[in-house]
Amino acid sequence: MIINQEEFVKILFARVCAILAHPELQLRFIKRQGSKSATRFVKGYINLKTKIIGLDIYTPKRLKPKSANGLIRTICHEVAHLQKPPFRQRYRGHLIFRQHFPVFYRQVTRNVNKIKKDKVLHSYFQK
Repeated sequence: MIINQEEFVKILFARVCAILAHPELQLRFIKRQGSKSATRFVKGYINLKTKIIGLDIYTPKRLKPKSANGLIRTICHEVAHLQKPPFRQRYRGHLIFRQHFPVFYRQVTRNVNKIKKDKVLHSYFQK
Protein backbone atom coordinates (compact mmCIF):
# COMPACT_ATOMS: atom_id res chain seq x y z
CA MET A 1 0.00 0.00 0.00
CA ILE A 2 1.47 3.33 -1.07
CA ILE A 3 0.48 6.44 0.87
CA ASN A 4 1.19 10.01 -0.12
CA GLN A 5 3.16 12.55 1.91
CA GLU A 6 0.13 14.18 3.55
CA GLU A 7 -1.27 10.88 4.84
CA PHE A 8 2.18 9.89 6.13
CA VAL A 9 2.54 13.19 7.99
CA LYS A 10 -0.93 12.82 9.54
CA ILE A 11 0.01 9.39 10.90
CA LEU A 12 3.39 10.72 12.09
CA PHE A 13 1.76 13.75 13.75
CA ALA A 14 -0.79 11.61 15.62
CA ARG A 15 1.95 9.28 16.90
CA VAL A 16 4.22 12.15 18.05
CA CYS A 17 1.35 13.97 19.79
CA ALA A 18 0.36 10.77 21.59
CA ILE A 19 3.92 10.25 22.83
CA LEU A 20 4.24 13.87 24.00
CA ALA A 21 0.79 13.72 25.72
CA HIS A 22 -0.88 16.39 23.57
CA PRO A 23 -3.57 14.54 21.58
CA GLU A 24 -5.78 17.66 21.42
CA LEU A 25 -3.54 19.30 18.81
CA GLN A 26 -4.75 19.63 15.25
CA LEU A 27 -2.68 19.57 12.08
CA ARG A 28 -2.85 21.98 9.16
CA PHE A 29 -0.58 21.97 6.13
CA ILE A 30 1.04 25.12 4.80
CA LYS A 31 -0.03 25.26 1.16
CA ARG A 32 2.28 27.14 -1.17
CA GLN A 33 3.85 27.05 -4.58
CA GLY A 34 7.53 26.73 -5.36
CA SER A 35 9.51 29.95 -5.19
CA LYS A 36 12.28 31.07 -7.51
CA SER A 37 14.56 31.76 -4.59
CA ALA A 38 14.61 29.55 -1.53
CA THR A 39 14.39 32.45 0.90
CA ARG A 40 11.29 31.37 2.79
CA PHE A 41 12.29 28.94 5.50
CA VAL A 42 9.13 28.72 7.63
CA LYS A 43 8.96 25.12 8.81
CA GLY A 44 5.91 25.41 11.01
CA TYR A 45 3.84 27.54 13.33
CA ILE A 46 1.45 27.07 16.23
CA ASN A 47 -1.61 28.99 17.28
CA LEU A 48 -1.55 28.77 21.07
CA LYS A 49 -5.21 29.75 21.41
CA THR A 50 -6.76 27.27 18.96
CA LYS A 51 -3.98 24.64 19.33
CA ILE A 52 -3.49 24.23 15.60
CA ILE A 53 -0.03 23.38 14.28
CA GLY A 54 0.76 24.35 10.70
CA LEU A 55 3.51 22.33 9.01
CA ASP A 56 5.35 22.86 5.77
CA ILE A 57 5.87 19.34 4.44
CA TYR A 58 7.71 20.23 1.24
CA THR A 59 11.13 21.80 0.61
CA PRO A 60 11.11 25.51 -0.33
CA LYS A 61 12.53 25.46 -3.84
CA ARG A 62 11.95 22.06 -5.46
CA LEU A 63 8.84 21.09 -3.44
CA LYS A 64 10.20 17.65 -2.62
CA PRO A 65 8.83 15.91 0.49
CA LYS A 66 10.77 16.70 3.67
CA SER A 67 12.37 13.89 5.63
CA ALA A 68 10.54 12.28 8.53
CA ASN A 69 13.39 13.26 10.86
CA GLY A 70 12.97 16.95 10.03
CA LEU A 71 9.20 16.79 10.37
CA ILE A 72 9.43 15.06 13.76
CA ARG A 73 11.86 17.69 15.05
CA THR A 74 9.59 20.49 13.81
CA ILE A 75 6.57 18.95 15.55
CA CYS A 76 8.62 18.62 18.78
CA HIS A 77 9.60 22.28 18.48
CA GLU A 78 6.00 23.42 18.05
CA VAL A 79 4.73 21.25 20.93
CA ALA A 80 7.43 22.77 23.15
CA HIS A 81 5.75 26.16 22.62
CA LEU A 82 2.79 24.75 24.57
CA GLN A 83 4.96 23.14 27.24
CA LYS A 84 7.12 26.24 27.82
CA PRO A 85 4.92 29.16 26.75
CA PRO A 86 6.29 32.54 25.72
CA PHE A 87 6.50 35.30 28.30
CA ARG A 88 7.18 39.03 28.58
CA GLN A 89 10.42 40.27 30.11
CA ARG A 90 11.99 43.65 30.80
CA TYR A 91 15.24 44.22 28.96
CA ARG A 92 17.07 47.58 29.09
CA GLY A 93 13.88 49.44 29.93
CA HIS A 94 11.75 47.75 27.26
CA LEU A 95 9.32 44.87 27.36
CA ILE A 96 10.36 42.04 25.08
CA PHE A 97 8.45 38.89 24.18
CA ARG A 98 10.60 35.78 24.75
CA GLN A 99 9.50 32.93 22.49
CA HIS A 100 12.79 31.04 22.12
CA PHE A 101 14.98 30.86 25.21
CA PRO A 102 17.38 28.31 26.77
CA VAL A 103 14.78 26.49 28.87
CA PHE A 104 12.58 26.22 25.77
CA TYR A 105 15.35 24.59 23.73
CA ARG A 106 16.03 22.13 26.56
CA GLN A 107 12.36 21.15 26.36
CA VAL A 108 12.70 20.61 22.60
CA THR A 109 15.68 18.32 23.25
CA ARG A 110 13.68 16.38 25.86
CA ASN A 111 10.83 15.94 23.39
CA VAL A 112 13.17 14.63 20.68
CA ASN A 113 14.74 12.20 23.16
CA LYS A 114 11.27 10.85 24.03
CA ILE A 115 10.64 10.22 20.33
CA LYS A 116 14.02 8.50 19.95
CA LYS A 117 13.02 6.04 22.69
CA ASP A 118 9.83 5.07 20.85
CA LYS A 119 9.92 1.62 19.26
CA VAL A 120 8.34 2.73 15.98
CA LEU A 121 9.79 6.21 15.40
CA HIS A 122 13.38 5.61 16.56
CA SER A 123 14.24 4.24 13.10
CA TYR A 124 13.93 7.75 11.58
CA PHE A 125 16.95 8.96 13.57
CA GLN A 126 20.51 8.03 12.64
CA LYS A 127 22.83 6.72 15.31
